[in-house]
Amino acid sequence: MGAISKSLSPTAPHRRPRVSMMRATRCSQPIARYFANGDWCSESCKQQGERACTLFTCDALAELAAIFGRCDIVFAGGLMCTISFLPRAQGFYLAMNRDEKRDRLAGLRPAVVELENRRALFPREPTGGTWISANDSGLCLALINWHRIQHKPKKGTLSRGLVVRELAGKSSADEIATSLKKLPLRKLRPFRLIVIAPDQMRVTEWRWSLYGLTKRNHTWQRQHWFSSGLDEHRAELERARICASATLNSLKQLRQLHRSHAPKRGPFSICMHRPDAATISYTEITVSNQRVSMQYKSGPPCSSGTNVTQVDL
Repeated sequence: MGAISKSLSPTAPHRRPRVSMMRATRCSQPIARYFANGDWCSESCKQQGERACTLFTCDALAELAAIFGRCDIVFAGGLMCTISFLPRAQGFYLAMNRDEKRDRLAGLRPAVVELENRRALFPREPTGGTWISANDSGLCLALINWHRIQHKPKKGTLSRGLVVRELAGKSSADEIATSLKKLPLRKLRPFRLIVIAPDQMRVTEWRWSLYGLTKRNHTWQRQHWFSSGLDEHRAELERARICASATLNSLKQLRQLHRSHAPKRGPFSICMHRPDAATISYTEITVSNQRVSMQYKSGPPCSSGTNVTQVDL
C-alpha cells in the first residue's frame, strides 16, 4: 500500500460533560462539546437545514451525558446501521454493521478496483454502489442514510451508493471535500459520510440534508455512529449505552461489540434482528503503517459459519 508515514495514536478522552439545557439543535460541531459548555447551537446551524432534536427529559439528558463522557457517540435516523472507529498505536480499525430489509439483494464480496491513482477495496451492491471503502493510502469512507431528515429530491433520485464509489480513489480529506461538492447532490436523499484520513489523523463527518452540505470534525479517538428509525430515542439510548460500557482494547472486543445482542436480541441490539429487517453484513477494515485489510461477513455478525472474505491491499 502507499506509505502511511505519520505516527498514529489516540488522543485523551473528553472530560465528563455538564448537562444544563433541555433542548438540543443538531449542529456541525461535536455534540459532546455542547454538553460541556452548556451552549447548544447558533441560529446559523438551523439555517443550514439541520432539524432540531426532540425535547429530552432531565433523566434522558443525564443518561446521555454519562454516555458522552466515555466517548463520542453520534446519532442519525433510519434502519439501524452502526459504525465504530477505534484508533490504535499504529493505525486503526473501522467496523460497520449494515442493517437492511430482509428482501434486499445481497451485496457482493469486496474486490480490489483501480481508481485514479489508487487501488481501492470495497463490497458492492449488484447495481455497483457501495457503503464502505478503503484504499492504499489508508483513507476510508463509510456512509449511512440520514433518515431523520425526511426531505426527498424533487426531480429524480440517484442511489446514495454512488457517493462512496465515486470518492473511493481519493488520497486525502481535502480531495474528498472538493470532489463531494461536485457530485449531483440534489438528486441524492440525505446521508452522512464518515471520512477517516490517517495521514493527517482526521475524522470528518459530512452531512447532506438536501438543503446544504455541512461538515463536522471529530477527534482522533474511539467513536460510534448510528442510524435509527424504529423508536429512535430508545434505540439511540440502548446502543449508545452498550457502546459506552464496552471495553475496546482489541479487535476481538470490537467484533464482540458488533455481534452483541445486549440488552436483548431484537430491534435495538447492535446486531439487529426484526421480522422485516436485520443486520445483513459486517465489514471490518484494519489500517496500519504496513497494510490495509478488509474482512467482510455476509449475514449477521452473530451467525456461525465461514462465510467470511478477507482482501488485502
